[in-house]
Amino acid sequence: MRLSTNLFYSQNETNISEANSRLYKLQQQLSTGQKLQQPSDDPLATTQIMKFDRVLARTEQFKENIAVSERRLSYEETTISSVVTSLQRVQEIGIRGNSDSLSDNDKNILSSELGEILDHLTALMNTQDAQGEYMFAGYRGTTQPYVLNAAGTAYEYQGDSGARFLDIGENSTIQSTDPGSEIFGDSSDNILNRILDLKNALESGTDTSVAAENINRWYENVVSQQAQLGSRLRVLESQELNLTDLEVFTESTRSLFADTDYYEAISQLSLESTALQAAYQSFGKVQQMSLFNYVG
Repeated sequence: MRLSTNLFYSQNETNISEANSRLYKLQQQLSTGQKLQQPSDDPLATTQIMKFDRVLARTEQFKENIAVSERRLSYEETTISSVVTSLQRVQEIGIRGNSDSLSDNDKNILSSELGEILDHLTALMNTQDAQGEYMFAGYRGTTQPYVLNAAGTAYEYQGDSGARFLDIGENSTIQSTDPGSEIFGDSSDNILNRILDLKNALESGTDTSVAAENINRWYENVVSQQAQLGSRLRVLESQELNLTDLEVFTESTRSLFADTDYYEAISQLSLESTALQAAYQSFGKVQQMSLFNYVG
């Protein structure tokens, strides 16, 4: 059986072309740091990489939501802490105001102080966030939640009962805002009006015990809400650590499919380069053999 010169050339050209292709692929892996230059290089690995990318994207969104929630709740906690401090002073005034030893002048001084505390608390309860939205207005973020009516006789709640929730993990959400109605009360019954009752009682010289008792009730509610905020912030902190661990694990696993193993690629590149060089040399020597002048 005669050996076809054309077939011999064709086979060797194919082998050398494939070797060059493998060599180029390895060079690309080393230069880009990526195993796959296109999905067809390894469809199964590409599918896995896409899955890991989706997990990482979701994880990043959860972490962003955690950061937003932490900012909101931390600011809310700081504000409520200031409210608690002011209410503690109101409680002291309520206790003192019921003393028979107080003169009318003493009561007027305490009443005046309550007026200042009311202004301070109103400002706190109408706190705006970095975006200019009222923190305690529920969904009505552009509406000032607590407003003194035109007659100056009562504070009315202008917000609603809406609370915002954010996803912080798969099947995990957290309440990132609190409406003022849940913490400080609504139009019919709120902290400001109960302090106003105490102020009016001092000014009129009537019994302050009922007003003081109502203030204590709202104080307990605010402190309870403050504790809940602390719990939510701890949940956020814990969840952020969990997501960071998941992110590290996912990136590490993704790397096995997507990133170049430089030690392996360099070793393979050396082998392919040596094999290609040998193929060129072998092909060149065979071309020079006189047999090629007679077969074909």
